[in-house]
Amino acid sequence: MDLDFFEGGQGWGSFQYDPKDDVLRVPVDPIDAPYTEFMTFGFDERRPASTVAYLQWEKKRIPLKIEVPNINQLYVDQMREDLLSWPGFNYQNWQTAAQFCADNKINLEEALVWAEKAIHEPFRGAVVGVEDFSTLSTKSAVLGAMGRTSEADAVMDKALALPNSGMFDMHAYGVGLMRASRPDRALKIFQLNQQRHPEEKFWTYFDLARAYTALGDKAKAIKNWEITIANVPENRQFMLPQLQTALKKLKEGS
Repeated sequence: MDLDFFEGGQGWGSFQYDPKDDVLRVPVDPIDAPYTEFMTFGFDERRPASTVAYLQWEKKRIPLKIEVPNINQLYVDQMREDLLSWPGFNYQNWQTAAQFCADNKINLEEALVWAEKAIHEPFRGAVVGVEDFSTLSTKSAVLGAMGRTSEADAVMDKALALPNSGMFDMHAYGVGLMRASRPDRALKIFQLNQQRHPEEKFWTYFDLARAYTALGDKAKAIKNWEITIANVPENRQFMLPQLQTALKKLKEGS
């Protein structure tokens, strides 16, 4: 069965249909579906680069997969255009565009310019940028995506020195380092976080436990796992079995 999309012109329904008006013809396989009185159109499986459109009527549904292979480039092109108009007067929009590029490793040279604009001068001198932990983190992310690790680290050192760098900011940065298989630097960040926030008894010790475990320092890892387990907050009790298992495996040497 073929599903036709055509320009209707002045005709009504399918009675005046002419194949020359087709803009798209797609082979489809109708499937059984719950009864629907009115013809219904909708979308399932919504993803960043694809979706499944469907037509449903009575007891049949016709699904149609729609994919956009160059979706990230389309996003970048649209952001570039948007930043030349009103959205460009908000430094956060420059930061968001740069972060998108870093996350998707696309358009990185221009993304670095956008990250700088978010920090210093977003829109041709009309708006002041903001240098804080968030904007510096985005610049670091772009540099990291470009493979310029030492420069990315230097930017984050500057961010960490700012008075507005909070406990969860440092936690998130350290976790990112762990995921990037950089436990040595992550440990330094976690140690600094614990020193700055001695009142926090769960997250900082949890981070230290993971870093010491990754580095093979069994004694310090066990010590920090035990402190972590002893201070699990009420809203994190669901993590307790996982934490206890990690400690048990470490003590058993597995």
